[in-house]
Amino acid sequence: MNNGLYTATTSLLLNQKRMDIVTNNIANVNTTGYKKDLVVSQSFPEMLLSKINDNSASNLESFTGINVVKDENTYTVSTNSGYFRVKTPEGVSYNRELQFTIDDEGYLRTFFKDKDGNLKTNGENHILGSKGLIKVDDINIDIDKKGNLLSNGQVIDNLVSFPAPQVIGTTSGGVRLDRIVTNFMQGNLIQTDNQLDFALKGDGFFKVHTDQGDMYTRDGSFTLNENGELITTEGHFVLGQYGSIVLGEGNFTIDEKGQIIQDGQVIDTIDVVKLENIEDLRKQGNNLFKLVEGSEPQELKYEGQIVRGYIEGSNVDTVKEMVKMITLLRSYESSQKMIKQQDEMLGKAINEIAKV
Repeated sequence: MNNGLYTATTSLLLNQKRMDIVTNNIANVNTTGYKKDLVVSQSFPEMLLSKINDNSASNLESFTGINVVKDENTYTVSTNSGYFRVKTPEGVSYNRELQFTIDDEGYLRTFFKDKDGNLKTNGENHILGSKGLIKVDDINIDIDKKGNLLSNGQVIDNLVSFPAPQVIGTTSGGVRLDRIVTNFMQGNLIQTDNQLDFALKGDGFFKVHTDQGDMYTRDGSFTLNENGELITTEGHFVLGQYGSIVLGEGNFTIDEKGQIIQDGQVIDTIDVVKLENIEDLRKQGNNLFKLVEGSEPQELKYEGQIVRGYIEGSNVDTVKEMVKMITLLRSYESSQKMIKQQDEMLGKAINEIAKV
């Protein structure tokens, strides 16, 4: 099968998903507290490309060792021959260059960095050695020129895999959707002078109680129900330190830390938290976020401020999103032309070359 068709088709599918995300961002440009989404793409695993019925050793390059660069807790390795193997959900990928770190369980894995520069391995791929998955007991490891992984001077495993002689390189099946992530960058604060509107300055979330359990939101446009309890516009209870917050009909003040003062006494404090594992949050609709199943909340003390009489606007930049849309349309059209060209080439191969 023509590999060009696969590559162009995967590009079409990915750009279609990207277009859906961009249009959704634009549609929510005026939604209070909305956080824009981004598409993270990844190439399909690099597969070995071999000559058919060729057992010669002419394709093998002489192994001159690997290059290793260590930067704090990350490692970058590269080689001119042989391959590093990575276990992905779609299969094993063969690569000449690799970056990895050691996760909390001691496994060697690829990584990404959050907006604070912290290393994260959630959902990332495992590095394979000659014995399979590589797990170490000590984060202080060394890698020698031969690709041997050393801990306390002892060889644990080897990172380099040498293919059969007929292998002439690698090929990829195109690009795929890896994940959709949310950009939690602060939006602009909009003054409303509504005494039940609150905005957060800094990284944090209001905690609210719903029928599906506790969730998080940045949308601080609250109101009161018939019992004088503070609720969201959808009717979910805004949580304080003692459960739902009862304000009644009396006047109240609130300080920047969320303490609610009524008749000169602190009656409650709005429960605002910072999440260390913010990458595990998933949108649930109505501006609510919930941790992915199996993930426990890693809540930290909120160090920002709560501002009364303001709401947080969307963090969508309309101009940038429109530019993305135009770029995606051009890319989509290019992929369509590639598919048409590949189809025409196959037609000629079938109808003309076959005649010879």
